[in-house]
Amino acid sequence: MQIKRITQKIKSLFDISFIDSVYKLLIFGDLFRVAFPSQMKRYICSTKKMQQQTLERLKGKSEITVVFFLQTPSTWKYDALYRKLQQSERFKPTVVICPYNVHLSYSKAECLRVMQQTAEFARSKGYSYISAYDERKGKWLDIRRLLNPDVVFFTKPYKDTNPNYYIYKFRSKITCYTSYGVHILQNRCEENYNLPLHNLLAHFFLETDLNVAFAQEYSLRKAENVSVSGNLGMEQIMDKSYTPKDVWKPHPAGKKRIIWAPHHTINYLFNSSNFLVYCNFMLDMAKRYEDRIQFAFKPHPILKFRLLNLWGKEKTEAYYQQWATGANTQLEEGYYDDLFLTSDAMIHDSITFTAEYLYTKKPALFTVRDQSMENCWTNFGYKAFNLHYHAHSEQDIEDFIRQVALNGSDPKAPAREAFYADYLYPKDGIMPSEKIYKLLEEETK
Repeated sequence: MQIKRITQKIKSLFDISFIDSVYKLLIFGDLFRVAFPSQMKRYICSTKKMQQQTLERLKGKSEITVVFFLQTPSTWKYDALYRKLQQSERFKPTVVICPYNVHLSYSKAECLRVMQQTAEFARSKGYSYISAYDERKGKWLDIRRLLNPDVVFFTKPYKDTNPNYYIYKFRSKITCYTSYGVHILQNRCEENYNLPLHNLLAHFFLETDLNVAFAQEYSLRKAENVSVSGNLGMEQIMDKSYTPKDVWKPHPAGKKRIIWAPHHTINYLFNSSNFLVYCNFMLDMAKRYEDRIQFAFKPHPILKFRLLNLWGKEKTEAYYQQWATGANTQLEEGYYDDLFLTSDAMIHDSITFTAEYLYTKKPALFTVRDQSMENCWTNFGYKAFNLHYHAHSEQDIEDFIRQVALNGSDPKAPAREAFYADYLYPKDGIMPSEKIYKLLEEETK
């Protein structure tokens, strides 16, 4: 107990990202590769040679095993591509449910709960999947040996999982990644384009030519492994023929549906989160407008891990339960395409959702933490941010609820429509999944 108290005391002196970074450097054996770019360049060079040898071996192979590593439903962007691979004769896709948010002080119980939730998601989608955790033996599976995949897709670029499911273990495979979130922050270019995973990938799929320019500037590979595919994660939302499922609680006709999506960055170096400021106020809003509005609480997946450390289990679980069980509230922790498409508006401080919710062309309110949020965006991000209404207070939030969501006063609507046409929808009309599928098909002929 004394050691645990000392550890927590030391940790409290630093931002959590600093401690986690040091911890992960050690457990991933990454110190020299990260500290010395020349070491990473040599590592990249040897990886490219192995990948080329693998490609030669795959040419003409009758059956190609594809693995998708998935940590949480909300980071799953590959549904359309999975379906194409599933329908093909050669590609055999499998989703591997792997642990999430593994760091120095993570809750194993919460980690396993998220894995179970993710497995249920994969089952509901009809995917072929396995869990990376063997409950009977209480150990993590060796996926490289068990499945021996030819192609591997990652859903996150970070070292927030078990090292056995990171790219270092699959360097000789045809490794692929499409961003789980849209890059719109100017000061996050390194972590969006120059992490070890980005540089070791065989294929790094990006949304637009604007992203390619950042990869050319910031990555060690200088965008050598980049292909422009469009935003794969938003493909279903862009699909005009798709009919979304109604994922909201039954309620009387005429009620508006508002998503509240708070970010997780509490006690973090970069902090966009207003959760602690508005957590009680948003519950008050739900009660005040119970007869007119349905609210969906859509927290960032990491938020609960942070609250468990900050609030403790009892208070955290009680708060989440209030949202889950309210007459006009619900808790949403998973896949969100249907939630977005069947909503009327969103209130959030999420960086990714700043761009992604614009694919619905519906109104959104960004709760602005401080003045620094005005100056942190890329050009694309700044345009997206300014297509939101902005809140600096509780009154601003309620004004948005009353005037925009309930009364339909939405002067930014025409600008959102134009932004969607100019920046979001593929200019050539070809969906991202088709582009990625064709690339894999062509290079393995």
